[in-house]
Amino acid sequence: MKNSKFILPELLAPAGDWDTLKVGVAAGADAVYVGGKLFSARQSAPNFDEVELAKAADYLHLRGRKLYVTVNTLIKQEEIDGFLEYINYLSQIGADAVILQDLGALYLIRTYWPHLPVHASTQMTVHDGTGVRFLQNLGVERVILSRELSWEEIKAIHEANEVELEVFVHGALCVAYSGACLFSSLVGGRSGNRGRCAQPCRLTYTLFRTNSKGSPVLVSEREKHLLSPKDLALITAIPELITAGVSSLKIEGRMKGPEYVGTVVRTYRKALNRYAEDPTHFQIHTEELKALASVFNRGFSSGYFLGDLGPELISPDRPNNRGRFIGRVITYDQNRKKCLLKLEEDLAEGDGVEVWVKVGGRVGTIVEDLAVNGKKVEQARAGTEAWFALPEPVKAGDRVFLTSSRFLSQKIQQMMRNDYPGSKLPCALRVKVAPEEPLLLEMEGLDQKVTVRTSEKAQVATKRPLTEEALHNHLTRLGETPFRADRIATTIKGKPLVPYSQLNQARREAVQLLSEKILARHHRPAIDLRIIKGEAEQGKNSYQRSGPSFLTVFAGNLDLLKVALAAGVTRVIFGGESFTPGFQWTSDMLAAGVELARRFRAQAIIALPRITREREKKRVLNYIRTSHELRPDGFLLSHLGSLQIILTTSDLPIYANYPFHFFNSFTRKIFDQQRLKGFTLSPELTKKEVLALVNRQEFSQVEVELLVFGALELMVSQFCPVGAGTGKKPPQTCPRPCRQGSYFLRDRKAIDFPVVVDDFCRLHLLNSRYLSLLRELEGLRNQKLSLRLELRHQNPEVATKVITLYQKALAVGGTEEDQSTLEAILEQGLTRGHFYRGVE
Repeated sequence: MKNSKFILPELLAPAGDWDTLKVGVAAGADAVYVGGKLFSARQSAPNFDEVELAKAADYLHLRGRKLYVTVNTLIKQEEIDGFLEYINYLSQIGADAVILQDLGALYLIRTYWPHLPVHASTQMTVHDGTGVRFLQNLGVERVILSRELSWEEIKAIHEANEVELEVFVHGALCVAYSGACLFSSLVGGRSGNRGRCAQPCRLTYTLFRTNSKGSPVLVSEREKHLLSPKDLALITAIPELITAGVSSLKIEGRMKGPEYVGTVVRTYRKALNRYAEDPTHFQIHTEELKALASVFNRGFSSGYFLGDLGPELISPDRPNNRGRFIGRVITYDQNRKKCLLKLEEDLAEGDGVEVWVKVGGRVGTIVEDLAVNGKKVEQARAGTEAWFALPEPVKAGDRVFLTSSRFLSQKIQQMMRNDYPGSKLPCALRVKVAPEEPLLLEMEGLDQKVTVRTSEKAQVATKRPLTEEALHNHLTRLGETPFRADRIATTIKGKPLVPYSQLNQARREAVQLLSEKILARHHRPAIDLRIIKGEAEQGKNSYQRSGPSFLTVFAGNLDLLKVALAAGVTRVIFGGESFTPGFQWTSDMLAAGVELARRFRAQAIIALPRITREREKKRVLNYIRTSHELRPDGFLLSHLGSLQIILTTSDLPIYANYPFHFFNSFTRKIFDQQRLKGFTLSPELTKKEVLALVNRQEFSQVEVELLVFGALELMVSQFCPVGAGTGKKPPQTCPRPCRQGSYFLRDRKAIDFPVVVDDFCRLHLLNSRYLSLLRELEGLRNQKLSLRLELRHQNPEVATKVITLYQKALAVGGTEEDQSTLEAILEQGLTRGHFYRGVE
């Protein structure tokens, strides 16, 4: 929708099943995104099989809406054939776009299905303008930005690029940067990158600080949901979203049902239309906010869109629906099992309520036997005292929350009807009729027009000629078809007579022809997959990688760098974020690092930070300029924005870190033109999968790295529980307690997860166990691999011992005794991660 100054953004609804899709359309969504049974990041949702996907595509296209299909998981090498067949099918049925995470999948689609639009998933962790530009250069039509960005950053990204930008505006928030989280994967074996996140961030944790004696000191309240964000709600920020240049407003919720999706979409649709009519006086109505709160909320926030909220981002007391506050308990009648409630909001029979009791949790029920002043009522008004049946006792003063609304449920049931007007495409009808000529009916919708004629000519009426009213009644009776008559123009000459059966037949033929014509624009021919599958097989079993493997150390400061070099390590990585209190990778420190490496004749790789937001652009560019002038042996990069900057500002070799998720051989191909010298494999791959990849021909000319030791990052988050838990202040005013001590989160099973905060105030949550492939080095010794020791979080003494053990293991093999020694040095448990168990 347009006015003189702006284009109204698309409203994008989620759907996990057929009923929810229908409701999303009826509520006013411009497009719907769904997942199939394969390669979808919401594997727990019902999702759509192939027949249902085709049906969904036709249903939406006949109503002038779009279908986007999520194919947003990482694709394993053995899944490539199935993936190709799936994409071919989605192209045939006319999917308007596929939403991708996997870079190898992007390569395949852009190469073989150039006509199929691609939207880059938020799982790609795109959070800056240069990352958007990289994808734009690859032919991506839309980028779904990270949820952590402010509207000013989004505006800057929009102004520097041409692709469409999609932003989440309502629903659940991940506490971690999407695509930068291995929490569920490493702790529970269910990978978010494979659509099976178990949401460990919604569980309870307790924050501790380690004092100078090494003892834990309680910082937060015990067992709170310290990593569980409130739900996002940006309905009041529609003006800023439009000003920022956002093309699509995305509602989260493929796991939610029709009532939630219908209510949220309908509320945002009304608000957007109101803004289009009068931007100057735009405001959100109180009833709209109440409707949003009634269907589901963990408490609402603006996320990061209007600035970092610090502790206000989190809902520590409850990780699920809290409902809407409607009043307090006055008394409870134990004999009648009824509760008297002082209402601050209306309450109706059939509503769902929950009483938050002071002891024992919560009591929920569906309202029955509602009465005011001794009389049964269908609805009790705000300000009154109302009785209702409640099977369990509660106490005076307990708070009561509305968790579902009968009124909203009834509205959703209406919207699910096939004849609901909001689900239909408005069409124009034109009819001409005259005696001795066939009746001519034109039907037009979506710029498509069809014409039908009755099989018989109109007769001359002797008594009751055809009237405009009769034509209107019969030709606009479109029932459960996809169309509704928005207007009808009739031309009647003379006194014609046409049997009603022929009018009905003409209407049915017009509907059929218009449907076919609209759908013909979307359906695409299949392509021959044999050539593509041949490429997938080409590099298999044609190359055997061999040669000595070597150790690489990622050092977090100069002291660790000195230790690694003194031990004889021939490649070191340093730079990026700083986790050491009082230390930063300044230009002087970087220069000292390069000089040290040169002195020991070792390769020096300078890392860029894992995340570099638009607001940090100036600092990052200065860092890159300084690093380039030092002429290290390459850059280690962790996201697409860094890659794009290095490609345009430096000629030095590029090493791609594991956050690029190298899961299949086609991910390598996306980097063919990007000066890729080497890459680090995903820590979610098994030994079998690792060896199958590195022994492919396409990897023969590139260095391959494998993580073999370290406290792996479970997540990277813009939210810092240390600042929120100690200072209880947003980052702008945080006193940085993280730089004065070490912290950890303890879960309900008394497992401790170290918390480190970098110099950009971002949380890096570390695994409770160190990854150790010490005993596996013998099998990797001759695979010509860089074996990375992640030592950024160690002290020099421990680092020295770790390096020594790994050097020995690489030379003669690691033993159980070596593993036990390592565990004793670290005073922490060890894990082989996914090296044998893998992810589904």
